[in-house]
Amino acid sequence: MSTETQRFQRTGGHPSIAYEVSGDGEVLMFLHGIGGNRRNWEGQLAHCRASFRAVAIDLRGYGDSDGIDDDFEFTGFVDDVLRVLDTLGARRAHVVGLSMGGLVAQALYARAPERVASLALVACRSAAEPLLAPARREAFIRERLEPLRRGGPQALAESLAPSLIGKAASAQAREQVMASLRKVRPDSYFKVMEARMRVPPMLELSSIQVPVLVVGSDEDTVAPLAQMRELAAAIPAARLVEINGAGHLINLEKPEEFNRVLSEFLLHVKNA
Repeated sequence: MSTETQRFQRTGGHPSIAYEVSGDGEVLMFLHGIGGNRRNWEGQLAHCRASFRAVAIDLRGYGDSDGIDDDFEFTGFVDDVLRVLDTLGARRAHVVGLSMGGLVAQALYARAPERVASLALVACRSAAEPLLAPARREAFIRERLEPLRRGGPQALAESLAPSLIGKAASAQAREQVMASLRKVRPDSYFKVMEARMRVPPMLELSSIQVPVLVVGSDEDTVAPLAQMRELAAAIPAARLVEINGAGHLINLEKPEEFNRVLSEFLLHVKNA
């Protein structure tokens, strides 16, 4: 039975997690970044639904999911992913994570490797070294929290969007990034940022035994290409793809190229 994109469904339990499903087949799950939501992946759901049961979720505190409790820890996001998989009746999934979503994907593998069929880690940090260096950490927090405190999500969007996209990003990509940041919930964002800044090492990369795609871009200043090369080098048999002319949000800036790279990887996994 074919399934059209549904906006949106929710899990039971607390917090209730919102998600979209498109297509049938093996589950292919997309995880957004710290300033994102499930709608960042609309282009990928549309592209992948012919071959997969493509799923994009709002992590707790984002989009249409429930909010974040005061005692939140970063690995709570893993609970969100597992709850959606259980709701779908899926034993495992191919998991694609961008930025913070890439760290969540690695944390999922660390806790429940049997639930992961493959990993696509896009513009993210290593779960073996999840914290930024102290000097970069302070700048990272300042760049994100000061505009939000000063002027709310609109100020965050205006301040942060230019640093997230490449020099030649289309007007459509710029508006997609702005729209995503304008939907940030300040209270949740503050809690996520606090939790993100105390994440301990979670995964020995050499222990990963599923196929892995690592994607970086040459204009990304948040997850520089050198960082992505190091990540790929630490994972046995990881496939590294470098996309030129994009900043941090590669799937929004270079959707056709990103979709092609992801499809080629998943086809290779299926045929292995």
